[in-house]
Amino acid sequence: MQHYTPRKVSSITKTDKFISIIGKIASIGEDSFSIDDDTGKLEISSEHALKKGAVVRVFCSFEKTWRADIVQDMSGMDLNIYKQVEELYSRAGL
Repeated sequence: MQHYTPRKVSSITKTDKFISIIGKIASIGEDSFSIDDDTGKLEISSEHALKKGAVVRVFCSFEKTWRADIVQDMSGMDLNIYKQVEELYSRAGL
């Protein structure tokens, strides 16, 4: 099983191959969607049925483009509280 590194869109590196991102679905295309995590947007190939505005965690892998391996519905999560907790962890060096 692969380890998916939690990332913000702004912190994705060229060496990343497996990442997870939490954000809102900003737009949906025919075979892709864009996720916005307030640090940027990322276009992800996907065959999953999704709704614009939904809060999701996406586990992605990279070959030629980012591809959604798993999309987890996080609609019950308050993104503002999540961001506050992330900030506290960051300040604590965790």
